[in-house]
Amino acid sequence: MGQRSMGMSGAGGSIMGPRNGNLRGSHRDNAIGSRSSNQPRMGLQLGLGGRWWDDHHTMRKLKISPDQQRRMDTIFEANKPALLDLYTKYQQQENGLASLSHADLQNESKVFAAIDRVSQARGNLEKENAHMLLQIRQQLTPQQLQALDQEIAKSH
Repeated sequence: MGQRSMGMSGAGGSIMGPRNGNLRGSHRDNAIGSRSSNQPRMGLQLGLGGRWWDDHHTMRKLKISPDQQRRMDTIFEANKPALLDLYTKYQQQENGLASLSHADLQNESKVFAAIDRVSQARGNLEKENAHMLLQIRQQLTPQQLQALDQEIAKSH
């Protein structure tokens, strides 16, 4: 899941914790791909918020079969460790930027280097999440994809 691969709001859709995992509801798991209400939507939207394939309303609306849902869950679980790792790296870079000393803030090259590290980490997370969401979308029929894209358009 390294470079081939997002995320957060840019790749469209947030990723919530596993149904049966110990990270459900944790800040870290909810933050992967999530978008707070005060963050603007950006870029390509590949899914709805959270684990939309587990939402009963969405499942009925898109007519997602239990087999499709299982495959989507498997994809999510397979991608989750790398997403969590990339999210941790992103948070570390954000923290590094936020903790620049007063002297460092006077040094333009240090400030921009820290910003570049945050941007790279965020980009890696975005790409990886997009990769996962594309894999999940591949589990849908053309009709289901059309219905999903209509739901995504309504949510804007």
